[in-house]
Amino acid sequence: MDLIDSKYVGLISARLQKFKRVKPNLYNFRCPICGDSQKNRNKARGYLYAVKTNTNFKCHNCGASMSLNNFLKKVDSTLTGEYTIETFKEGLT
Repeated sequence: MDLIDSKYVGLISARLQKFKRVKPNLYNFRCPICGDSQKNRNKARGYLYAVKTNTNFKCHNCGASMSLNNFLKKVDSTLTGEYTIETFKEGLT
């Protein structure tokens, strides 16, 4: 996971319920797409994880799987534009 991805995971973390860092490149939280379990508020089955230099999202409840860029589009569209510009400036796209 590069520094830009880490920065934007940190920025979006305040909007994700039950967000926590499990390992250096693994984050766990309640899925903002399906909302996880309606019966048990303690379940957190959404994950952000690193695969080589890319960061991906996966929900083990609804099966949603996407890149960090697409995940940002779903959660916060204004951060998506900033993320795209910053990765383009660094030559990562």
